[in-house]
Amino acid sequence: MHSDRKNRWLSGLLFTGLGLFAWLLLTGYTNLSPRSEAVLGTVWGAAFLVLLFNALGFLTLRISAWLNAQYLLHARRRWKIAAAYLGVLGMFLVVDYGFLVTGKLLAGAQHPFTFPNGGVRMLVVVWLVELAVLGLLLANRAMAQTLRLRQQAAELQRENNTARYTALQQQLNPHFLFNSLNTLIAEIEYDPARAVSFTRRLSDVYRYVLRVQRLPLVPLDEELRFADAYLYLHRVRLGDCLGCRMEIPDEMRECSLPPLTLQLLIENVIKHNVITTSRPLEIEIAARDGWLTVSNPIRTKRGTESGGVGLQNLSNRCRMMLGREIEVLRTEDRFTVKIPLSHE
Repeated sequence: MHSDRKNRWLSGLLFTGLGLFAWLLLTGYTNLSPRSEAVLGTVWGAAFLVLLFNALGFLTLRISAWLNAQYLLHARRRWKIAAAYLGVLGMFLVVDYGFLVTGKLLAGAQHPFTFPNGGVRMLVVVWLVELAVLGLLLANRAMAQTLRLRQQAAELQRENNTARYTALQQQLNPHFLFNSLNTLIAEIEYDPARAVSFTRRLSDVYRYVLRVQRLPLVPLDEELRFADAYLYLHRVRLGDCLGCRMEIPDEMRECSLPPLTLQLLIENVIKHNVITTSRPLEIEIAARDGWLTVSNPIRTKRGTESGGVGLQNLSNRCRMMLGREIEVLRTEDRFTVKIPLSHE
C-alpha cells in the first residue's frame, strides 16, 4: 500500500513537470495568437496545463495497464494489438481536443470548437508529448516484464538443477546399492540362476539411470519397463511380498513424463510402509485422462517421517516440463500420487 502511494506521488510529480514543460514550450517557442498567448501565459494557463497533463497522465497509466493485458491476451493475434494501439492514439487526440475546447470555453472564446492562429499546433504538441509518455511507459513495462520473465526462468532453472541433483542422489544412493549387493551375494550362494537374473536387472536399472539423467522427458513405456526391473530387485530382497498391478492403455504408453518418476514413488512406498511376507503390499499404477496414477495402501512404519522433499522436487520438475504440478491425495487407508503426462 505504501509503495503504491509513493508511486502515485512520483507519477504526479512527473506529470506536473511535463505540464510545466509543455507550458514553457507553448508560451516561449510557439507562435500563438495574441489572445491565446495572453490566456495561456497566465498562472491559470499553467495550472490548466498541469491539471491536463495529470489527468491525461494517470489515464495513460490505466491505458498502459490495459494495453499490457491486451498484449498478453492476444499475443497470437497481432492485428488486435495494433487495433488497440491505434484506438488509444485516436482516443488521446479526441480527449485533448475536448480539454482544449473546455479551456477555450472557460476563457470566453467566441469560437471554442475551432483552432485558428496556432491552436492546431498546440493540440499537436500536447498530443505528441502524450504519445512520448505512453511510449516510455510501455517500454518500461516491457523491460520490467522481460526482466521478471528472466528471473523466473533463472529460478526455475535453479529449482530444476536442485531437483535433478537431489533425484540422482536418491536414485544412486549407496544404501540401495549396498542392499542390492548383499542380496546378490545371498542369491549367488543359494540360487545362482536367480542371481544371474538379479544381476541383469540391476544392470538394466543403472543403465537406464545413466541414460536418462540428462533428458527432460522420457516415454511412459520406458519408465514402466524400468519400474518393472526396479520392482524385481526389491521383490528379491523383500521376499516376493511386494506386488504391482499396472493398467496402462496402449495409446498412452507413448506419453512422456520426467525420468525416474516411478523410482521415486516406489522408493517412497517401500520406505514408509510395512511390507512383510504376512502383510504383502500391492502398488497400483494406472493411466487415464492425461494422468499417471500411483496408489498404495497406507501401512505406516514407526519412526519414519516424510519431509515431502522428493515429491516437491518432482512437482517442480513437472511444473517446469509439463506446465502442471503433481496431485497428492491421501485418505485414511490409501495414498495416491497423480503425475501429469505429456501427449507431444
